[in-house]
Amino acid sequence: MTKEIVFFIVFCLFFQPSINSQTPCVNGMAGSYPCNDYDFMSRIPIEDLSGLSSSEFGASSSDIWGWTDSETDKEYALIAMRNSTAFVDISDAVNPIFLGRLNATSTGTDFKYWRDIKVYNNYAFIVADGVGAHGMQVFDLTRLRGVTTPQTFTVDVLYTEVESCHNIIINESEAVAYLVACNTYEGGPTFVDISDPLNPVGLGGYSDVGKSHDAQVVT
Repeated sequence: MTKEIVFFIVFCLFFQPSINSQTPCVNGMAGSYPCNDYDFMSRIPIEDLSGLSSSEFGASSSDIWGWTDSETDKEYALIAMRNSTAFVDISDAVNPIFLGRLNATSTGTDFKYWRDIKVYNNYAFIVADGVGAHGMQVFDLTRLRGVTTPQTFTVDVLYTEVESCHNIIINESEAVAYLVACNTYEGGPTFVDISDPLNPVGLGGYSDVGKSHDAQVVT
């Protein structure tokens, strides 16, 4: 799938369109959306992804990531919902399949807006901001193989040396995750060795400059 298609799928997940099926970009519009050589392919309502309605905590999303299964070549969207992480098979952009969600670890009901996801070695690493003792969830993405109906997934490993974090960055060449704006190291980056994804090991952190909102890691 091209970056252009992925981008437009992201756009349609975040906003509520008035169209529900494949709509070509004609004269600068794809249905109700302005476009420039982007066709509207499909839509899954955000309420379906989160399982929330506006009368509860509000169905919303903060971020999105992706994973391609090297064994099957299937492509998946990993969507950071207010209360969970949703998984969607987007191998067929016209007919995406909602596979289910991994709920937040914390038990509080005051779900915040921000959750972040990154992928390393077929595992998703998930943090959440402002939801209490959430920690870093580790989820084996190969468990999505063969799933055709929505499931409620469970976490494979929970890293509990942090509680709330705003963002996560992974240096894939070094197998190190950088968790930022956590409750540790004055909000500075926390370093975690993820070379063994099911056994993450804390490497310390950096607190000298205070809270970090985001980061780019360069070796």
